[in-house]
Amino acid sequence: MTTAKSGLLGTTLATWIYLLDEAGHRAEDEAIRAACAAIREAAPEDADALGMKLAGLLEERLDGEDPEAVAAFVKGLFGEAHVATDFGPDRAHRVSAVRAYQFQTSLPWVAGIIERFPTGEVGLHWVLVTRVTDHVHLMDPYPWDDLDEAADVPLVEFMVKWELAGCPALAWRA
Repeated sequence: MTTAKSGLLGTTLATWIYLLDEAGHRAEDEAIRAACAAIREAAPEDADALGMKLAGLLEERLDGEDPEAVAAFVKGLFGEAHVATDFGPDRAHRVSAVRAYQFQTSLPWVAGIIERFPTGEVGLHWVLVTRVTDHVHLMDPYPWDDLDEAADVPLVEFMVKWELAGCPALAWRA
C-alpha cells in the first residue's frame, strides 16, 4: 500500500539529494552515493523500495527536524560552500532571491513551511520548490511511488507559511 509522503523530511531530502546526484553533485557519504546510484540503475518497479531505502538511511543519520541541524547535516554531505540556507532578510529579498535561483539552476530547493498534516497536527512540513511566479509550484516530494503529491500554492500563502516556520531553506550553490 502506498502512503502519503508529503511533508516528511526523509523522503523530501531523499528526492532532493537524488536530484542533486543526477545533476552530478554527489554527496561525500559513500552509502548515500551508492543508494542514489542504485535508484538510477534500477528497473522502474524497484525504484520505490530503493527510494525508501535512501529515505531510511537519511532518517537514521538525521538528528531530528530542527532546521539548523538539518542544514548542518546537508552541509556535511556536500560541503558548506555548496549549500545555501538564507534567501534574504525580508520578503522582497527572499522572493527576488528564489526567483533568481530558479533562473540560475534547474534544481529544486527545499523549504520548511508551517502546514496542517492529515492527522490534524500543525507543524513543520518539508517541501521541494521548483517554480516561483504568482504561485509556488511544490513538486512531488517522492516521485517513485504511485501518488502524485505536487501542488501549486499562491505566492503570498507560501511566503506566510515559510515565514511562520522561520524561512528554513536548503538550496544548491555552485
